[in-house]
Amino acid sequence: MSLPIEVIEAVKGGKCLLFLGSHFTMEAAELAGLEYPEARDLCKELGWKKPKLAIGQKAKPVVPSLEEGCAIWEQAHGRDGLVQKLRATLDPACAPSPAMLTAVSRFPLIFSTCADERVEAAAKQLGLPLDVIERGQKIPDADPARRTLVRLRGSFARPETLMLTPADFQARQLGPDQRKHLRTLIRNNVVFFVGYRADEEEFERLFGELSDAYGGELPRCHLACTQGTIDDFLWQKWVWRGLLLFLSDPGEAMQELEARLA
Repeated sequence: MSLPIEVIEAVKGGKCLLFLGSHFTMEAAELAGLEYPEARDLCKELGWKKPKLAIGQKAKPVVPSLEEGCAIWEQAHGRDGLVQKLRATLDPACAPSPAMLTAVSRFPLIFSTCADERVEAAAKQLGLPLDVIERGQKIPDADPARRTLVRLRGSFARPETLMLTPADFQARQLGPDQRKHLRTLIRNNVVFFVGYRADEEEFERLFGELSDAYGGELPRCHLACTQGTIDDFLWQKWVWRGLLLFLSDPGEAMQELEARLA
């Protein structure tokens, strides 16, 4: 794994936006010896099924939809039942990982698609003041003296803020002010995605929302991809959209970053 020099220089200059995905939490759970499901397994557990092909229709890659799975579970068990199910599954009782501590230490402005509170715990452990911005609230500029967490999908601590189903995203799209500020931030900084897989809905949704906010294809940005391999379809799909991919778990990426900044 070789961390892009563009990312390293941007972090040094305080000009790098970190987008933090659920594989940070998965890694922390695994380090603590706890179970944390892959998204595709959780989708099926919630009731999502792969669409059946019509007669004569050619098979093509299908991204399992956690959002659709959540909608199915919500319909059967209610919103409270859905939140309880996900909290029990996706909020492991473990401390922040070393990768999370490095992320919070090095990035003043962090965007998260996770629903747990590992970022808050890491900031507390490091003694850093942390401001938490919920979806729909004004996004501030980065302040080197503080840490700001922008929760794009809410948190289990505030269940009313959670973004779980397609209906949630349809009803609570990013507002004009947030989109405008995101556009400015993306234009003036290097975007670095860590803790995502290129073949999961979590990243697909995030990239789509950022592209919509930007008003077109994003400028060149970087993804530390957690999956073991990336097939030609995924490479072509994302490179065509301006994304530079390399294979790395959060721990590997943050350890390399820390070493290069030392």
